[in-house]
Amino acid sequence: MNILFIGGAGFIGSSLVKRFISDEKHSVFILEPEFADISRLKDYNLTVFRSSLSNINEVKNILLTNKIEVVVHLVSTLIPGSTYDDYIGEFKNVIFPSIKLMEFCANEDIKFVYFSSGGTIYGNRTTFQPFVETDSMEPISYYGWSKQMMENSILFKNRTQKLKFLIVRPSNPYGHGQNLYGKQGLVAVAIGKIIENKPVEVWGDGSAIRDYIYIEDLANIFYQLINKDVCNETINLGSGRGFSVNDVLAFLKIISKADFKIEYKNARPVDVSNMVLDIEKNETVCRCDFDANVGWYFFILS
Repeated sequence: MNILFIGGAGFIGSSLVKRFISDEKHSVFILEPEFADISRLKDYNLTVFRSSLSNINEVKNILLTNKIEVVVHLVSTLIPGSTYDDYIGEFKNVIFPSIKLMEFCANEDIKFVYFSSGGTIYGNRTTFQPFVETDSMEPISYYGWSKQMMENSILFKNRTQKLKFLIVRPSNPYGHGQNLYGKQGLVAVAIGKIIENKPVEVWGDGSAIRDYIYIEDLANIFYQLINKDVCNETINLGSGRGFSVNDVLAFLKIISKADFKIEYKNARPVDVSNMVLDIEKNETVCRCDFDANVGWYFFILS
């Protein structure tokens, strides 16, 4: 199977690529813009195309020339704290070109796979009931709104042009390859602060609950979904368990043996109070047993 990963050099993308190139029946291609850092792919034997998603004619040519059967869309320039101006840029450079790409994929019978966001797409909830795929999409951040717009566009193209699709909604992935000194990903950012002997900043009182999934588990589950040719479905990918921010930091203190400081700041309106994904639908398609605590342990010690 010929697969093109758009945004395949990022944290999630490179982990997916690593899993797929381990199977010789898959030919993997990557699309990244000229300025993108592709160092995560340096040891992989694959083809990397340097072009922007907004250059849609060039992207179409890549799909046709290489007989691509599946497109995996991982591109986003936003994070949960992004502003309206950031969103405008996302719409121009990512969302609108992606809609054109969906149309092309529908016409060429190419499956369109989209990485959405289980962490922001559903919005806020005061109860601790896990989110099911059929729950309404009520994002409270521009990042989540951009994901909703992409999902709605995919469903529209499926209704009107029979686009074959798969939408996956991952929870909060963490693990090898994640930026320790960035602005996103509690586990990675906290470890980066520990290494630098700096306090860990927390928005709110640390009671916010999230569903965390180790990146290799995410890659294995996704690999199975593609191999089984799961089509025209929206599926949560997570652990199905919730941990508060304080839980995570307490665990990191234990395994790192570092008594780092925590600075609590005012909560942000763009952050949901709790998010746990219902993963029953995924478990009926492919099972992948894992232990999130073991993932944290190996991540920080490796």
